[in-house]
Amino acid sequence: MTHLDTIWNQARADLAIVTERGEEDIFLWEHSARIARMACAISRLPDVKRLSPDETAVGAAALYHEAAWRPRIRQEEARRQEVLVRQTPDTHSEQSAMIMEASLGGIVDRDSLDRAVVAVRSLGDRHIESLEGQIVAEADNLDEFGLVGLWTAIRRGALDGKGVQSVIDTWHRRNEYQFWTARLNDSFRFAAVRKLAEARLAEYERLMEVLEDQHRGADIEEALSKALLHPAP
Repeated sequence: MTHLDTIWNQARADLAIVTERGEEDIFLWEHSARIARMACAISRLPDVKRLSPDETAVGAAALYHEAAWRPRIRQEEARRQEVLVRQTPDTHSEQSAMIMEASLGGIVDRDSLDRAVVAVRSLGDRHIESLEGQIVAEADNLDEFGLVGLWTAIRRGALDGKGVQSVIDTWHRRNEYQFWTARLNDSFRFAAVRKLAEARLAEYERLMEVLEDQHRGADIEEALSKALLHPAP
């Protein structure tokens, strides 16, 4: 087992959430693992790599950046269905950093762990000075622009007892208020990552158009119109 495998296995154990039926809810782990993969990839981009980020610190920070959700659920301060959907307290990043430091203290060398701790703590700041923190933040922001972001939107709607129309309405509201334009301008320091976000957003937009058409049955209406105009002989 490699050093990185040990970190990932420890994080997997630390982020496991058990459902009421004793099964495993993987939503938090899946998100954290996805952000870690993206963050490590971002750290290897030429414009980022030349800044010499600590990739071990980047991976550890990304894996644990939302770790405080688990104790909040155990202490019944939040429900597991609220993970990554509801607002977190101001202490969230600090608590996540503490969990990581306690878990990885005997696994990650001190310098990398210190960098990871600073990175996670900085995620609660408006202006992130830590390079490793900036990389994790960019990966987390990039996740919001992809189709995976729709899964979180659906979870939020389901939690509030809303349906597909609510997701569509939120999409239109955000476009009306230039939400995505502002996010593109404010969320990415590295040009290559911003370009990826733009490409993902274009795919997201196409998917939302299809979702809206199918939700209101536009494709069926179109098929019916063609059938009426051109009936079968």
